[in-house]
Amino acid sequence: MQIIHTFIHEIIVSAMLAIAGSVAMWPIRKVQNAYKEATAKLEAVHTELTTQRENCLSSLQRQGDKQIELLGKAVEVLGEMHTDSKLMLEHLRDERKG
Repeated sequence: MQIIHTFIHEIIVSAMLAIAGSVAMWPIRKVQNAYKEATAKLEAVHTELTTQRENCLSSLQRQGDKQIELLGKAVEVLGEMHTDSKLMLEHLRDERKG
């Protein structure tokens, strides 16, 4: 017990410094936790956007291939319509002349 009485001031100062250190570290820990949460949320958003972009690009690729095929068919039909119109005009000119 005599040793405690001898070093009572040192013990009290050490305890006060420990408490003060804990109180001073509380806002720093709070900021660190908020930073970690924000970083995790940002990473989740990045992952989701990357996934959405990849899905969109693959969907556009599939749709683009189908659109090219359909445009080719439309061009064929328009070519046939042009030929039919040309033949009809020639026929009408021939009837008009004759």
